[in-house]
Amino acid sequence: MLASEINIPAPPSKVDFLIVGGGPVGLLAANLIVQAGLTVRILDIEYEPSHWGRGDWIHGRTLELLERAGLETELIKTGVKVDKMSSYMNGKLQKEIPFVPEDTESKHEYLLCVGQHITESSLQSQLSEHDVQVERPATVVSMDRENEGEYPITATVMHLQEGKGSEEVQCKYVLGCDGAHSDIRQQLGITNEGETSETHAGVLDALIRTNFASRKEVCIVQSDHAKTISMFPRENGLTRIFVHFNEDEHEQRKEQHNRNKIQMEDIQREAKRALLPHRIEFLGILYWSIYVVGQRYASRLDSEDRRVFLCGDAAHSQSPTLGQGVNTGFGDIFNLIWKVCMVEKGQLNRKFLSTYHSERWGVAQQVLSIDKTAAKAAAGHEAADYCDVVEKNRLFTAGYGIKYEYNSEDEQSLMWLSGNESKDYVMQPGMRAPNYKVFGYVSGKKTRLFDAVVKNSQVPSWLTFTLFVLAHDLRSTHDIVSKFLNETAKANTLLPPTNVVVVTTSTADQVANYKSLLDSERVVIDKLNQAQCHRAYHRKHDATIKNHSEGEQVHVVLVRPDGYIGTILRGDDGLSLSNKVCQYFSNIV
Repeated sequence: MLASEINIPAPPSKVDFLIVGGGPVGLLAANLIVQAGLTVRILDIEYEPSHWGRGDWIHGRTLELLERAGLETELIKTGVKVDKMSSYMNGKLQKEIPFVPEDTESKHEYLLCVGQHITESSLQSQLSEHDVQVERPATVVSMDRENEGEYPITATVMHLQEGKGSEEVQCKYVLGCDGAHSDIRQQLGITNEGETSETHAGVLDALIRTNFASRKEVCIVQSDHAKTISMFPRENGLTRIFVHFNEDEHEQRKEQHNRNKIQMEDIQREAKRALLPHRIEFLGILYWSIYVVGQRYASRLDSEDRRVFLCGDAAHSQSPTLGQGVNTGFGDIFNLIWKVCMVEKGQLNRKFLSTYHSERWGVAQQVLSIDKTAAKAAAGHEAADYCDVVEKNRLFTAGYGIKYEYNSEDEQSLMWLSGNESKDYVMQPGMRAPNYKVFGYVSGKKTRLFDAVVKNSQVPSWLTFTLFVLAHDLRSTHDIVSKFLNETAKANTLLPPTNVVVVTTSTADQVANYKSLLDSERVVIDKLNQAQCHRAYHRKHDATIKNHSEGEQVHVVLVRPDGYIGTILRGDDGLSLSNKVCQYFSNIV
């Protein structure tokens, strides 16, 4: 049968979401949208997806988020895990550090190196199961947002393939995931601020042969006679090499259009010189390019009516120096999509869509600031400076240190401080909830907190709130815990989808005495590393939870669907704690 004879249904003219940009950020958004049971179309102006270059680092926190959506398996299977970073000078090892700080609690305490084309292919494959494909080449040329009714936006979609022309698509939301030169951003009249420097860097992906021992790590290599290079492994035996060309060199030659002057041979030559006395042979070059170092950001991430949102490079763009592009873009999507989906399901007040800008804009500013410092250090003469920048900021750049700041004057906040005493505690609302190791009461085996959450086949994990009830020793707190669970269960029909996990320091035998009060499947035992989960939520000056007055209290940690803490409640009255949980939800619904 000829392709022209295949009866392919036309895409719907009315959808919940219209996504412009078929890169990894747009594809992730589309996956989450269809998982939530909403409709989507996704467009890209390119005739074919790019197969090489661009984002190839997926940090640990990003993998945690992808795991919440069940989208991580193929990437982890394909990519290369890197545990540490090393710096070399004149062929000698100077320093070696874990890529993720050692006190981080996660299943993904590493960097995953995997090509962006593989990330896109994986996301598109899973999207295809819902009969959604990227429409190429196509884009939105105008948006009429004066409409009323269920679909307030009428977007004019231009199909660039001969004979297709244009069409009007009605939708509820438009996501601009269309890159650093975003046309959607321009249509909104949102300025793109920041600067582009005169500094350039070269990058190539190659099959290599070398006697350099640390090619399986992220390595910063410098010598007295060469420029600083970075190298790290990629999937399928590939190696990526960055050459950080010096600022002063480009200042002297900037009138000569440096980007056009740098060739693939220059990148190879500098890599060979930097690695001396080790040898490197390039067996095949699969990709190479030159990029200009710069940091730019949109002045706003949304339209005034909260119907059009900018995500990924359309919202903020930086150099590839620390591998933040895809990770920050994915962070945008996981912050935004659960909120919009809950709004559409009547589980969140529309006014809280403003928190996308208030939370993610600050993160983008911090990403750009660190990137500017790191890129400048990499282009300088002191590799140690670059390594110091990386080490100092690795908790943030790996994603685990990202925190959404609470503003007491902001009425539209999804974070709630339960009292002035909160500042005395290590863990705060707006922080990522650590995924501590615990023991499953029923299984008796080690697990992690978020793996203990009982999955609901009807609701994705990233659309579900979680309550971790830190019960301490049940022999002292069983009445409080029982009252809290009973009262919360009564109110459950009025709450957004919410899971409850009871975390206790009691032994399995002691827990057995209270089985009638608890759902055993939702009980975990915090007996590792001096009850590290309980200790994390105590006051900063507490060295132990034993014999402390808070031991008679119960702590309730309310975690948002994106894995960030919404509020932390403490008290010795189960009814009061349940009422506070209900109050949190009544404030946001």
